[in-house]
Amino acid sequence: MDTKTTVIVGNALAGMVAALELARQGKKVTLVNPGGPLGGYFAGLEIDGVMFDAGLVKFELDGYLSQNSTLASYNPKLRNDVGRFMNIVHAWALQYAPLHQFDMPKMWLQNKAYDDVVLSNSYHTFSQLPFAEQSIQELQQLPAAEIHAREKSNGARYHTLDYLTASLANHGKAMHDHIIAPYLMKAQGVTADKMLARYHRVAWLPLFYPETLLASFQGKSVPLQPTVFHYPKQGAVGGICRQVKQQVLSHPNITYVQQAIQTVEKNDGGWQLQLGEGAVSGPIEGGHLVWTGAPAALLKALGKQPTIVQEIKSPIAVLFLRIKKADIRDVYTILHVLDMDKCAYRITNQTACADQQDEDMNIVVEFNQNYFKQLYGENDSDAFIVEKLLAELAAMNMIAAGAQPVIAAIKRIPGGFLVPDQAARDAWEQDQQTVAALHPEIALLAMSSGFFATSLNDQVIQGLYYAETRLDAEAETVEETLPA
Repeated sequence: MDTKTTVIVGNALAGMVAALELARQGKKVTLVNPGGPLGGYFAGLEIDGVMFDAGLVKFELDGYLSQNSTLASYNPKLRNDVGRFMNIVHAWALQYAPLHQFDMPKMWLQNKAYDDVVLSNSYHTFSQLPFAEQSIQELQQLPAAEIHAREKSNGARYHTLDYLTASLANHGKAMHDHIIAPYLMKAQGVTADKMLARYHRVAWLPLFYPETLLASFQGKSVPLQPTVFHYPKQGAVGGICRQVKQQVLSHPNITYVQQAIQTVEKNDGGWQLQLGEGAVSGPIEGGHLVWTGAPAALLKALGKQPTIVQEIKSPIAVLFLRIKKADIRDVYTILHVLDMDKCAYRITNQTACADQQDEDMNIVVEFNQNYFKQLYGENDSDAFIVEKLLAELAAMNMIAAGAQPVIAAIKRIPGGFLVPDQAARDAWEQDQQTVAALHPEIALLAMSSGFFATSLNDQVIQGLYYAETRLDAEAETVEETLPA
């Protein structure tokens, strides 16, 4: 039995980062990918030789939390704990590409573009919104202490509080009806009562403090800055992921296996993985096991029954466009579309985000397949979808009417978005707790680390965290065995 090799299972970026960090320290690693591109969602797609990211993918490198935390204190189960480590993410990304702080995202509301409040916290925008006066009246009374937005990360009530209740209490009805409800319905196809408030950012939506909102709607300055975002200059996040992949595949200490896993067993102090049909016929062995897939999949591989749950999943899709610069009109880095007469809920100009000066621009349009059918009927052929979404871009003056794209390709993801409701969260937690009780020594990263702790920042930190804490623990063990 090989007890020295670390076996990392999954195609997640976190596993790739961990594998590379361990390998650089002389550790042997076997990376087993049961399926999918290395890097998962962050791998991007290459279409006709052009690299696209699969929708909105960016680095968030500033925030309100101190950046003096030690990596060993990271806790993926604490929602948004990764915000304490943005400086580490920044340093990691710069190994692969310079980063560009791109222009303020916008939002499209009642046929007008505003600086964005959906994702970007542009507080100066609130006083300009057509429902500002109504919101000022609604925000005169503060919510009960247990549902105040300050409690969203750790408050006991937020463990089960739905987003509708939290949004109405902290935002008021006007903001909820004009911003929260439309975006959530267009993007995820659900109402706010169907998801937990603690996971509002999973749906890319905010949960503001009511005091901050009231001051902002009144046109007062607040001591908070809009969120800024970064993107690889002259490139894409998928390009960074590709570099990491090349380093992983070429490192002499890493063995890469792309093959399904049938069973996972522990014996003789190590781990043995039986694989499905493929190039590797014998079992994979190692002394350490890292799992980056869902905990339910790990339980199945261990021969245990995962929790049965009825999940709500939204069928999202992405349209990848390459448009001639002569056909480009208004340029927005990111545009959140709130008007219900448009199917697109988010449009990202990845060329503008990257500060590229190409003759063509890469634009990615995200939409919900069910909402498309609500607006335009049952015809869901690629040609019909492209026609309708190009017309939406033209109606918002983003491209010229009748513009013909150089590239137009659609990727459908039928179960692309898991709605973070209580049933899904409780099932996930039960499965993870079962794994931890059976085998606390298994390292759980990415989809097994924390419920929706799978952002780009989270996955970078998780990979670095695992490698650093593993190596520190081994160094302490060696030190304890040395004679006094």
